[in-house]
Amino acid sequence: MGRTFELLEEQSARQNNKFLPPVADFKTNFAQRTTVESKLPYTEFVGDLNKSESDVREYRLIRLPNGLTAMMVHDDIESKACAALDVNVGSLADPPELQGLAHFCEHLLFLGTKKYPKENEYNSYLSAHGGYSNAYTDLEDTCYYFEVTYDALEGALDRFSQFFIDPLFAADCTDREVSAVDSEHKKNIQSDMWRQYQIEKQLSNPEHPFSLFATGNYDTLSGAAKELGVDLRDRLLEFYDKYYSANIMKLVVVGRDSLDQLTEWTVSKFSPIMSKGMTKPAFKAHPLTEKEVGKLIRIQSIREQRSLDITFSLPDIKPFYKSKPGRYLGSLIGHEGKGSILSYLKKRGWATSIIAGRSTTSAEGFDMFKITASLTDTGMQKYQEVIRIIFAFIQLLLNKGPQKWFQDELRRVSEIEYQFMEKNDSVNMASTLASTMQNKYLPPDCVLPDCLLLTEFNEELLEWIQGFLNPQNFRILLAARDLDVEFDQEEKYYGVKYRVDPIPAELMRELLGELECDELYLPEPNCFIPDNLKVKSKVAAAEPADAPVLLKLTSGLELWFKQDDRFLLPRGNIQVTIETPRAYESALNSIFSQLFVLILKDSLAEITYDAQIAGLWFSVRESLSGISLQIDGFDDKLTQLLKILLTTIKSFKVDDTQFEVYSREVRKKLDNAKHSEPYNHAQTSTHFLNQAMMWRYSDKLDVFDLVTKERLQGFIDRLFEQTRIQMLVLGNFYESEALEAADMVLSTLDALALPEYARRVARALLHNGGSYIHHARMPDSGNVNSGVDMSIYAGDTENGTDRVVMDLLLLIVQEPFFDQLRTKEQLGYITYCSDRKYNGGMMALRLLVQSEANPTYVAQRIMHFISGFRQRLVDMTSAEFDKYTNSLQVRYEEKLKNLFEEASRFQQHISSGYYEFDKIQHDVQTLAEVGKDDVVAFWDQYVNPETAAEFRVVTATVWSAKIKQPSADEMARFGESVVALHGCLLREGAERLSLEATRDFVAAVVHTGKGASSAAVEHMVEALFRANVAADMSPADVDKAAAKVCEAVSHVRTALAMALEAKAVASNGVTNGTNGAHGGRRQHTCAADLANIGAVRTGAGAWLFEEAAAYKATLRQSGAPIPVRHLEPKYSA
Repeated sequence: MGRTFELLEEQSARQNNKFLPPVADFKTNFAQRTTVESKLPYTEFVGDLNKSESDVREYRLIRLPNGLTAMMVHDDIESKACAALDVNVGSLADPPELQGLAHFCEHLLFLGTKKYPKENEYNSYLSAHGGYSNAYTDLEDTCYYFEVTYDALEGALDRFSQFFIDPLFAADCTDREVSAVDSEHKKNIQSDMWRQYQIEKQLSNPEHPFSLFATGNYDTLSGAAKELGVDLRDRLLEFYDKYYSANIMKLVVVGRDSLDQLTEWTVSKFSPIMSKGMTKPAFKAHPLTEKEVGKLIRIQSIREQRSLDITFSLPDIKPFYKSKPGRYLGSLIGHEGKGSILSYLKKRGWATSIIAGRSTTSAEGFDMFKITASLTDTGMQKYQEVIRIIFAFIQLLLNKGPQKWFQDELRRVSEIEYQFMEKNDSVNMASTLASTMQNKYLPPDCVLPDCLLLTEFNEELLEWIQGFLNPQNFRILLAARDLDVEFDQEEKYYGVKYRVDPIPAELMRELLGELECDELYLPEPNCFIPDNLKVKSKVAAAEPADAPVLLKLTSGLELWFKQDDRFLLPRGNIQVTIETPRAYESALNSIFSQLFVLILKDSLAEITYDAQIAGLWFSVRESLSGISLQIDGFDDKLTQLLKILLTTIKSFKVDDTQFEVYSREVRKKLDNAKHSEPYNHAQTSTHFLNQAMMWRYSDKLDVFDLVTKERLQGFIDRLFEQTRIQMLVLGNFYESEALEAADMVLSTLDALALPEYARRVARALLHNGGSYIHHARMPDSGNVNSGVDMSIYAGDTENGTDRVVMDLLLLIVQEPFFDQLRTKEQLGYITYCSDRKYNGGMMALRLLVQSEANPTYVAQRIMHFISGFRQRLVDMTSAEFDKYTNSLQVRYEEKLKNLFEEASRFQQHISSGYYEFDKIQHDVQTLAEVGKDDVVAFWDQYVNPETAAEFRVVTATVWSAKIKQPSADEMARFGESVVALHGCLLREGAERLSLEATRDFVAAVVHTGKGASSAAVEHMVEALFRANVAADMSPADVDKAAAKVCEAVSHVRTALAMALEAKAVASNGVTNGTNGAHGGRRQHTCAADLANIGAVRTGAGAWLFEEAAAYKATLRQSGAPIPVRHLEPKYSA
């Protein structure tokens, strides 16, 4: 085998290559137009946009006089409207002295404009009309987008457009949003993905802006501005004025209104955006030059992982949209079938996955190709051999040259996918399309197909691009928590420990020579590419059926079927739940189920990879009830894939190597769970405290030593002895095919029928009246954040009216909650509320915050918000209330977009056990009868701690190891308000302050008779703080911190105000849920039972506990769900 790749110096001369297509022409085939109503000018593309044959939307591509390009999308059945605007400038434009400025601009842009100065006007409008907004900052793009009900689009567009015409960038918002950016960064500090990305950036070409810190934090924004002696807001305005130009903006607007109306709004509202010429910064250099390649980078990860990244420097390949060389190379190198790199590595137990393709960290002017392998312990030890195998396959590709037959397969699959393309979420479509339109080489007629279509085989181009995959043009990154190496450097922003060395000389010599491996070969032709694409139902139903038909119901089978009468595409979806209680009956069995699924997927990979390439998708997962299968895609060979899955499951035998590899993988995942974000831990606690059966990662770790290959095989052999099959067949099938598929499932598994009484169904825990707090310590000692997840129980899940009122209430509460706690109080980047509907139990209004502040203070602020919100409900006008009810109705009546959504909806009703297929119709009818008084009454009955007869609240708190967590005894002695104030002072640096001194300070302030905001109390706060600061704080830092704690809106002053209020209430002999955050009038749980499990009463009357499992034992369980309809099968057994 001879060496066929070019050396790096030989390639450099070909960088300015002949393959580069011309810049897209956005003048030819554009005709002059004027809007219908206002007669404003614009130009419209009059050529063929080449939309998919199955796409029911209508499109119009226009250009405004200011150079902004926009795509109008009309969808007459879409209940939601949306828009996305992509500005072709991102973090690469950050000034080196103010890193993160582009991201900071994205944050601040949403907070008020000259026309709409109220800082939450935009989000408040969206929320009132069932919508939301978001944005992201990438290397060369900043994309802003929103969604709203279809009838509120014009108002949303008017507010949205003003951000790009006349934003305020208010000074008071500037300081707060720096804190938000800083909080976002701190959220990511323990994330291995962000840590590795920053190492890749830092070790890139220092002359290229890719090397900068893109997220930004307090130090790189406010801190840097102060050091430079400049005003951060002024520099932000300079950035905005320089780069936010209409001619580098791409807009997509999607709505139910006509194309003419969408055009009218777009031209009138976005034409005032100023165009400043081509302001997008251009960079000639590459992040990876000869100085950066040839390196072996080793980093220490937070999580238990072993990964190998090989990164090649490429020229910009985005212009080659016709042949998509990144897809071609990624499909071959990342192939999982026989003869592939991954197949070779798996056989030896060296790797569990491999991903290859164009790096997402690419931008105009440069590209990178990345190969990422997840290694095993043995694989990490043999990483050099893994690299040799990867390069052996690359040499194979180079020697054989570009494969037209393989590109033809990719092209054929892309054509089928595009021809029968399913409708997807409008907001994702809009943001993706806006970003796609920024490709300056992409002509108008290729904008829509670019997402899928591959149209050209260019042998010379592919040969040139794959030539860059050579040993002189790559670097290696190894990441693991326990690398056997001495790290000699530490990254600045994330604290990553790392080491950089040259790639070992011996390895480089081998890679430059001939590498042969008989086990590596190109894939075989794909037998799963569909042949029969005939649609069996020719005409869509005027009113598609809203429920599947129950074909069979026996002791061992429940079969539901619906032939597609809605989308008329050659697609299908089959879901099979194999109910077997053995799967989840113990923590050990849940591990075995998880391990079985992982090994099963591994065994299927070689067989099923081609199926996935050909547009088929499948999942296998373990659950409370058993093992669930789902397959989706073109129906032609769907049942063939199902047969492969079932046959493999039935006859499964565990391989020694697989067991060794995947038992370590499961253990690794369980170990890594402790590194989840604090809010994830809080959510896990909440789920555990509400579900009758759930095994936590800690439960599984306790029994993991019992896992052996023999026990696993015995578990699998008995897993399907008795089963009950719950099956849904939906799509381009005849009824007879569904019956045949069910017979195949039953005959393949050949199991005894599971008795009805043995079925395992989800049951909710029924909480007693009162307030309960679960305290837990964050297991990841490096995370600075804590988490609070508060659940206020309200209404019955099975009560249709309660359910609708809860949906309406959540819609009303969401934006004000975010605005108050996230935007105004800056408690934390992650702040949101949601609801939870538990089968057979009560619903819960859940309010969640992840914050650097202590959880007791955060919980108090959440309850303070709740206590004050009733008045907002009372003051709401009829017109405002009608906006929310209209928004909820639009959400209820939202049309299904694709077969997968329809299948998911049906499956949810089936698996719940209620079979409430007409839920939407009932909810719409109920909503029409609900008024504002009903919402206020619901609030008073359940959510308001002052009026609820049985106020129920459970708060899961997870305390960062970086802050002092009070003991249960301290919570009982001092109460929540003193603990909250103490925590706020500690956070600012008063490390010597005790809880006793904090309590005495509150009493002293009460004695003065002054309010928390008085000047006298301000002096007392400052004196207390200065007397207790850490001994190692510099005088300048003390002065700075003292000034902060004395600010009227600081967390310290807010906590003091709440402590004074609590003291006043206590002196009057009243237990007030508002001040204690966990109060309530009645507590029905036996106090002795709670005391026996170690729970204590806090000063505000809540029960605080640390042993969640012991607390669960004091609760009752709900009954099993009862179907709302009689289940009568079409065919008898």
